[in-house]
Amino acid sequence: MKIAILTDSSYDGRIDEYKDLHLVPLIINTEDGREILDDNNLAKDEFYDLLDSQLLKTSQATPGQLMKVWDDLLVNYDQIIYLPISKGLSGQFANARMLSETEEAYKGKVFVCDGNNVSIITQKTVKQIAFWIAENKTGFEILELVKEYNGNFTTFIIPKNLETLKRGGRITPTAAALAKMLKIIPILRYDGTIDKEDTARTFKRAIKEALKMIKKECHGVKVIDVAYSRFNSEDFEMILKIIADEGFKVDTMSELTNVIISHTGRETVALCGWKKPIK
Repeated sequence: MKIAILTDSSYDGRIDEYKDLHLVPLIINTEDGREILDDNNLAKDEFYDLLDSQLLKTSQATPGQLMKVWDDLLVNYDQIIYLPISKGLSGQFANARMLSETEEAYKGKVFVCDGNNVSIITQKTVKQIAFWIAENKTGFEILELVKEYNGNFTTFIIPKNLETLKRGGRITPTAAALAKMLKIIPILRYDGTIDKEDTARTFKRAIKEALKMIKKECHGVKVIDVAYSRFNSEDFEMILKIIADEGFKVDTMSELTNVIISHTGRETVALCGWKKPIK
């Protein structure tokens, strides 16, 4: 049986790393009314120019776009394992699951996984699925395995720059101004959704506190994954030094994708520890 792995542009790994991995782009909506596919045609510098000048929103692939990708893949594959962005961040999962279960052409062929997927978490889930495919597991089996696997991480997001969060209404201008004045940095927990976990008086302290919580929840972990948007080199080196000083090594490190940075902004870092070993 030949199985394709499909994800979307919240995945920040290299598509060519796995021969059967494919991607459907999500959509970036600009303040001036444009809809831009988040694919390789959107250069990073162009994206950051948009981010700095406009309020950006994002939207899911349309059912038509999604079904076309599925139809094209099913010409060469028997089954598709689809890892959309987490259901807590987008309606993509719910719509894809409905299509896969109600459209006759996709029943028993397209498996939409509930994996809390985004960024480096998707990267590790893709790696695990490739391992399961190599073990000759079927789409039905992988669907259930991903469901068991999806609570296996502790992840914190730390935005140093609150401007994008403020513009998007995720933090009020008053709260942002107060946080800046008092030098308060929010520590956000990601568990499929994003919510405030704690605060710290400095960005450096926020990194240390997040790492301390990872140590507590992921017993014995010595390796973490790191995702980030653009920092100046001095701040980024500081982040890596704190990670090393706290006794961690970095396994996977990658720049966040455009659809995620559209919401978190510049100078954001995500730190992810795993509770059980990854294949």
